[in-house]
Amino acid sequence: MRTTWKVLVLTMAVGLILPACMMTSTHEEILKKNNDEHQTAMEQLEAKRKAEQEAKEKCQGELAAAVKKGDEQDAMLASMSMKIDKLSGEKGQLKAERQELGKKQQELMEQVNKLKQMRAAAERRNAEFRKLMFKLKDMMDAGTLEVKPRNGLLVVRMASDIVFAPGSIRIKDEARAALEELAHTLATFEGRRFQVMGHTDSKPIHSARFPSNWELSTQRAVEVVKLLVESGVKPEMISAAGNAEFDPLVDNDTPENRTLNRRVEIVFLPKIDELPGFDQVLSK
Repeated sequence: MRTTWKVLVLTMAVGLILPACMMTSTHEEILKKNNDEHQTAMEQLEAKRKAEQEAKEKCQGELAAAVKKGDEQDAMLASMSMKIDKLSGEKGQLKAERQELGKKQQELMEQVNKLKQMRAAAERRNAEFRKLMFKLKDMMDAGTLEVKPRNGLLVVRMASDIVFAPGSIRIKDEARAALEELAHTLATFEGRRFQVMGHTDSKPIHSARFPSNWELSTQRAVEVVKLLVESGVKPEMISAAGNAEFDPLVDNDTPENRTLNRRVEIVFLPKIDELPGFDQVLSK
């Protein structure tokens, strides 16, 4: 009986011990499995964290690169904008310079045209002068008259003593032929105007008809104009004036000089368009 009790106790002990041992083994396995799974999960989390960190750093790098590129592009755009502004300014300046150049070119062309006109007018005057010299050559050679430039004017000059007797306004018969021939020549200058100028010496005259040399010189010019008109010169082409003794050729200090100063002059009057710069004067 006692032996049977012992066996029973032993059997019960073994029955208690075996499940406990089995439970301990299973718990350890579960713990190990959990640890392994935890370790795996931690490793996965760490790997994911690293991947996310790398992705973040990559994104930050790309963002920094993009920001830098954007800054560079902004700087480039600013530089290009400055260049465009500069080019626009230069373009405007070139346009203004081109307009100024065009204006100066136009002014130069106008000056060239004016010079051409003046040259043409000068050539016409020279041609008229040569024509006059040719037609009056015989009279010039005979000493009846002379053609001279004076005070910028072309003058046909005749000694007053050849045309008039002292103190008289009656044209001498021998002077009429010369004046008639001169009239035929002057009549050929279409569009030209002439003025007959009477001159005296400085010796005063006092008479009822001629209180001074003004009246004498002027009346002598009028008599010459009348004869020239009668001989073919158009009245609208010619006029008369007197200078008395106030436009001498030489000093009135000798009889010879006084003779030179007593004269009748036919002046070729200039046309306004033949005078240099006349249009600028009129435009002011």
